[in-house]
Amino acid sequence: MKTTEKIAALRAAMAERGIHGYLIMSGDAHATEYVADFWRGREWISGFTGSCGLVVVTPTEAGLWTDGRYFIQAEKELAGSGIKLFKMEEPGVPTYQKYLQDNLPDGGKLGFDGRTVTATSFKSIKKFLDSKNITYEYDDLVGMIWQDRPPLPTGKAFSHPIEFAGKTSAEKLAEVRAKMKEQKIPAYLVTALDSIAWLLNIRGDDIKSLPVIYAYALITESEAFVFVNGAKVTDVDLRGFTLYDYDALPMFLKTFDIKNIYYNPNTTNVLLSAENQNTVKPEADIITLLKAVKTPHELKNIRNAYIKDGVVMVKMLHWLENAGVGTASPPITEGMIADVLQKFRREQKHYLCDSFNTISAYGANAALSHYNCDGAGEELRPEGFYLIDTGGQYLDGTTDTTRTIPLGKITDEMKRNYTLVLKGNIALSRAVFLKGTTGSALDILARMPLMESGKNYRHGTGHGLGYCLGVHEGPHNIANKYNPVELAPGMIISNEPAAYKEGHYGIRIENIIAVKEKEKTADGVFLEFETLTHCPINKEAIATELLTQIERDWLNAYHKRTYETLSPHLTNAENDWLKKATEVI
Repeated sequence: MKTTEKIAALRAAMAERGIHGYLIMSGDAHATEYVADFWRGREWISGFTGSCGLVVVTPTEAGLWTDGRYFIQAEKELAGSGIKLFKMEEPGVPTYQKYLQDNLPDGGKLGFDGRTVTATSFKSIKKFLDSKNITYEYDDLVGMIWQDRPPLPTGKAFSHPIEFAGKTSAEKLAEVRAKMKEQKIPAYLVTALDSIAWLLNIRGDDIKSLPVIYAYALITESEAFVFVNGAKVTDVDLRGFTLYDYDALPMFLKTFDIKNIYYNPNTTNVLLSAENQNTVKPEADIITLLKAVKTPHELKNIRNAYIKDGVVMVKMLHWLENAGVGTASPPITEGMIADVLQKFRREQKHYLCDSFNTISAYGANAALSHYNCDGAGEELRPEGFYLIDTGGQYLDGTTDTTRTIPLGKITDEMKRNYTLVLKGNIALSRAVFLKGTTGSALDILARMPLMESGKNYRHGTGHGLGYCLGVHEGPHNIANKYNPVELAPGMIISNEPAAYKEGHYGIRIENIIAVKEKEKTADGVFLEFETLTHCPINKEAIATELLTQIERDWLNAYHKRTYETLSPHLTNAENDWLKKATEVI
């Protein structure tokens, strides 16, 4: 079916039920960023493949809302679909809630799959629509018209061994209960898939690039329940937990004797939250905060994962320089490089899968910050910029690295913008800040060099990372939008300022940094960052006259450490390449 035919079929289903507007979200029943194919209803009906976005369909209009990472991509993918693009947070663009308020009739009906709308989102929707006496229907209309819908995943969970986890599941459960007692929480519903995997010391493959299984957990002072397809957990030890079927949770909550059940409204759907009125603030969610602060044991393992992925990156960059871009037969393509990276990752110990679809983007494609090449993708030529954003899932860590590489001649403008991005990366890397500082307070450090030249980027500067879990993990981040979560020692986060010129090129340099304590003085506790990434930063693209001596010293020290760390793991030819790539400037 074409997109226009799918929209028409949905409208027919809406008309049968008297529905005046239908909302299609991106997530699954757990508000997961990346989802199993079964949950890709928004992608199926719209053709838009980005990870963030939602669709609203009325009897006469259809619109897609997405953020600045996807504006260019969405315009291309929506062409000819009849779906209008609404660029979120742009001047004059209504929110989807305001659009519903303006376009639904008084006494009308709004429909959506109740499994995919979070308590937070529903609260916001109701705030806009309460005065219009709107009623709500929670049916999955997209599923009704999606004839070849993929099934729910059936793969089995596997253990995350204690040598990596560092603590037993029983120890983690005790930590959770201690926090519950401290906060006077009688029952705690856990809906985020990464939180459940962390708690149970299990991993899985229900979602590409995210090693989790679909499950829920409910914890009280004396009992703990897991709601999961029992066939998925026959190979793991879940002693201490009582098992129920995955679909049994809604009815279980209706009859459960504890009614004060606390949950994170950002990851708990309407069908579950409707039975309970107690929420925790997302930034204070117990497991979310516990797993965000990595233990010394976890950090030791994560450092090792970044050595392995640094080796992978160097092998790929060495291969690329010698592959004959522009002369090789067959030609070097974006997809080919992604395949080469995966080949090198498979050689590394404890590798599971990539942590996201590799962004292998040449030229104008790199201006799409979350570009994914289709098959072979575009052929690389010996000119301009090539951007590679990639990461791996290892039992000992989750990695994410971005580098921008000149393949030949680049303009003075490109060199200047590349250098401004590098200056922002270095500024954030060198930050020293008081305990209690939030990521939003540090965001300007990475943007300042660009902003001084009238430039900016439409995404955050840094996202948290999981531990053999999600490549994007909260509750902390570094972004210009306020986030109340304080950065704490043990948190890891990305550092990725960027510059984009639509239709021409994209530049991004990303390292992963860990928060650590620097010193205590009479004026307070001071924190700083440790850079975990080991991968040379291209020097040929730098306008060195724009660097201060402090910035030169930082880059030289970073490259010295990169060479010393990676050289024992490389061939002689790769070592020769790395030595040159890390020479002093």
